[in-house]
Amino acid sequence: MKLSEGTGVTLYYQLKKLLSEKIQKRIWNPGDQIPNEMDLVNLYQVSRATVRQAVLELVREGLLIRKKGKGTFVAEPKYETDFIIQFCYPKEFGNKHEVISKKIIDAGTLGEVFEIEPNEKVYEIVRLRYFNDEAVAIEMVVLPAKQFPGLLDIDLSGRLFDILYEKYGVRITKFSSTVEPVILTGKEMKLLGVEEKKTALLLNRQCKDAEGKTYLANKSIFRGDRCKLLFQNFYDKAGDR
Repeated sequence: MKLSEGTGVTLYYQLKKLLSEKIQKRIWNPGDQIPNEMDLVNLYQVSRATVRQAVLELVREGLLIRKKGKGTFVAEPKYETDFIIQFCYPKEFGNKHEVISKKIIDAGTLGEVFEIEPNEKVYEIVRLRYFNDEAVAIEMVVLPAKQFPGLLDIDLSGRLFDILYEKYGVRITKFSSTVEPVILTGKEMKLLGVEEKKTALLLNRQCKDAEGKTYLANKSIFRGDRCKLLFQNFYDKAGDR
């Protein structure tokens, strides 16, 4: 099967989606070993770099797992609970952000999240989050460009939710979140000023308005030695649900 270069969607996004669908549809089951890099190169007629990028992203997202000396396997499913993540920054930490990069790219697989076509444009904004002048998190947010014209020309050093409400009238009130441990990459270590590989917390969120429309996809990587998350579970008076 050959991927198409004329769709406006990068080849690695196309390949990532195809591999993800094989997992979701149980063509590949948990514990199955997937074809190696060269087999995928020959199967989909793409470069080895394209295969590597697609596979690495699926590993980072927890769909695949690499075993040293053995290969790459479909990960066991992760369990979800009804815990409510109370995620907010204490006011005393301030609202300081430093913009690392901002650009316009194709929506790719995030088109499904925003209910737009894969070749429609989205903003990708990467920022450092500071607590008391210390960098503690890398935040990457993606938003549909047509919903927020001119966003990249605005000062983005403050709270993004405030900007969306004040400039565009969009109030974020609902979140769909996942949290998992990861190991910082070399680039992430450099951005956060960490000298050795440490465990970090990866928070993925889809941010929605009161009607459930998704306006923002957020991926944040928090230094494990500086942050912790509070989980609370609420019960009915009758007892456990």
